[in-house]
Amino acid sequence: MDTLRLSADPGRFPDRVREELTDVDRLRRIWAEHRQAWPREERETARRDLIRARIREAGVDGALADLLVSATVDGMAGRALTREYAAELAELVHSLPDPGPFRAPRNPLTLEYAHLVADPAAVPGHPLVRAAVIYIETLAIVTELDEGREAPRLLPWVTAALVLRRSDFPPLPPTHPPAHTGLSPEERLAETVSAMARAVMTALRDELGWTPPGAPPPPRGPVPPLAAVTRRRILDYLRSRREPVGLILRALDPGARVLVRSGGFDDTEEGDRPSETGRAVLTPGAAHWWSTLELAVGEAVLTLTVVTQEIGRPRTGVLAVIVDGRLTTAEGARDVPGVSIADSVTVMPTDCVDDRWPQIRDLVDEAVSQAMGALTRV
Repeated sequence: MDTLRLSADPGRFPDRVREELTDVDRLRRIWAEHRQAWPREERETARRDLIRARIREAGVDGALADLLVSATVDGMAGRALTREYAAELAELVHSLPDPGPFRAPRNPLTLEYAHLVADPAAVPGHPLVRAAVIYIETLAIVTELDEGREAPRLLPWVTAALVLRRSDFPPLPPTHPPAHTGLSPEERLAETVSAMARAVMTALRDELGWTPPGAPPPPRGPVPPLAAVTRRRILDYLRSRREPVGLILRALDPGARVLVRSGGFDDTEEGDRPSETGRAVLTPGAAHWWSTLELAVGEAVLTLTVVTQEIGRPRTGVLAVIVDGRLTTAEGARDVPGVSIADSVTVMPTDCVDDRWPQIRDLVDEAVSQAMGALTRV
């Protein structure tokens, strides 16, 4: 792909991708206003903790994690990506003794190749598109240096994170979009932009939801209309799924049971709250409401929990819908494969529920599908 002939103008992408970029810009504006409420030192501490957690989720620890945290939080914010800096970063990555799940190329990135990494940083237009361009180009270069071997790569993510940090975005969580073989260069760029947009939304929401340790819980107020309508529609949808799901399960086990329950953070009966609720809440102490679909086949019980929650303190008006799942058998409890709290839907203050409902419905449907598959394999 000749990146210098490409524009980072979002207008050249499909409607879906343009909408994702618009969502990023809208959430970033809210994030930029909200972060002013916290002292700078507290914000930087929170950023370090959040990015380290994301790096750990990607399977990276030790010296490599220390390098990435330092680079994405401190050193990368003020440095332009020149060919010299690209070569320096590549050498740091290449010299690490244990790359974890990431593969370093067999051959180092020399200055001869470094300009191919640095040049896309000058592509004009939206920073997220520019980050996607530089990710694709850097990935192609390090793959060539590794004699064509496909593998998870570190340097492409680091260079993309640098581009975003210089445009005052939070550090990009470790992101490795699929290769999308068979697509045209334009289609592959669009898919990479889409994957990065979702990762940036996660980073923005992580920082938006952070609160200082020991902060007192916010005063309870009336439920915002958007939250009320969203959680009610989710509950109604789960109820509508109860009978068809029950028919399928009873074909496997006539004694199978399907139960739908709901509640909220202000419930007085703590024992009725599913354990998954706590780990799905992004802002400690913020208002949240849950609905569960409980599937029981024999001794196996699978609980899907859909949490609608406010993000940020003080209130930002941003909501998140997150699905979590646990499967309990005689051997113990474990996460439901394919159901991750990293998969979620962000609802903006200016949205109406119809704007986000297709995404929320798809999120729930995918979780139900994964749950049914998990139960049939027990």
